Amino acid sequence: MRISVDQDIAGFPAVQVRRLMRRVFGRSITVRDVRKILACPRSDAVRVLRHLQAHGFFEAVGKRLEPSSKGSALAMATAARPLHRETAARLIAELMARTRALNADNNWAYRIRKVVVFGSYVRGAERPNDVDIACELCPRWTGSEQLVQEQLRRQIRKQPFRNLTEWAGWPRLEVFRFLKTRARGLSIHELEDWIIDTTDHRVLFENESETTSFWIS
Repeated sequence: MRISVDQDIAGFPAVQVRRLMRRVFGRSITVRDVRKILACPRSDAVRVLRHLQAHGFFEAVGKRLEPSSKGSALAMATAARPLHRETAARLIAELMARTRALNADNNWAYRIRKVVVFGSYVRGAERPNDVDIACELCPRWTGSEQLVQEQLRRQIRKQPFRNLTEWAGWPRLEVFRFLKTRARGLSIHELEDWIIDTTDHRVLFENESETTSFWIS
């Protein structure tokens, strides 16, 4: 997903709303969160939250509102200029190198089972907005050993966890952060059925094998 610096969402600059989505990534959101992050009155915060829910950026999970797939995509959206196709191909090549390195390193608690590229790059755009990548992870270990390894990954994290949700999901979340490695123009998503079922996509990597050289074209 790409946003522009002059774009508005619910009456606020899109880049500010993106910051809101990034701050609540992996947890539920409250009106208080919106007020604090957007620095707005409660009435505006309520309106923004209703707008984001109505437009599919949040979904109800029990009595809470949590980011949807669309909301997660907004959190990872870029406001940078469209990429040259050669730049996009380089980003994918570097991603594949990180995928192979991570899978070969038993210090990580998860492996990458599948990597899919989708969106404008697959459709052949000469100046894609960004490179959308979806990944499927799988546990590296089994049974109690997997739990031990996940806890080890939490213990070596240098920063404190913001909440219990981040603590629980960290062994998976750190994989996605490593794959992105601050690469501007690269959007990393968890692989979901809608990507396979409703979008143009190509499988780049599956079960330890690179399935196509499409990414270098």
